[in-house]
Amino acid sequence: MLDLKPLSNMYSIEEEGAGVSLHYSKNKNRFWIDGWVVGKVAHITLLFGLLENGHVIEKEIEQVLKGWELKEVEIEDISYFDSPYNDEDYYCVVARIKTTEKLLEGHRRLEFLPHINTFAGYKPHMTICYLDKSIGEGGRDATIKEFKKLWVGKKLKVSKINIGNAPTD
Repeated sequence: MLDLKPLSNMYSIEEEGAGVSLHYSKNKNRFWIDGWVVGKVAHITLLFGLLENGHVIEKEIEQVLKGWELKEVEIEDISYFDSPYNDEDYYCVVARIKTTEKLLEGHRRLEFLPHINTFAGYKPHMTICYLDKSIGEGGRDATIKEFKKLWVGKKLKVSKINIGNAPTD
């Protein structure tokens, strides 16, 4: 993953309200479904589906990314997708990140490592939040419209490469 420095107005919506109905998973195995995530762990995934935990293959990750660096990314659009879980009703709101040659290079380098392509095509994005479906389509669309006004075209600084959580026994 690439950790990003959120924009100053990405930190406080959860605390301040803003009329957003957020969704928090009750299933501990879905710890990432955690309401307003952009202010907590703003990141984009460079490659999903590594067969080993990043900490187990840290040296290999360092080797394939040697000499590669990305300083910033740009928000191209804001969109959403529906929950893939039957027992969780939410919209996952994401900032689609402009796909650049430099970003694709980092993704392609990591593809040399053992992985499974779970999703067709690389679609770089940063999760903003999980909206409870009780907000309705109108609430969802109004929220996305507001986020578009705030963030489309904005650039976020890359703070570091993040290899994920350490494995637990």
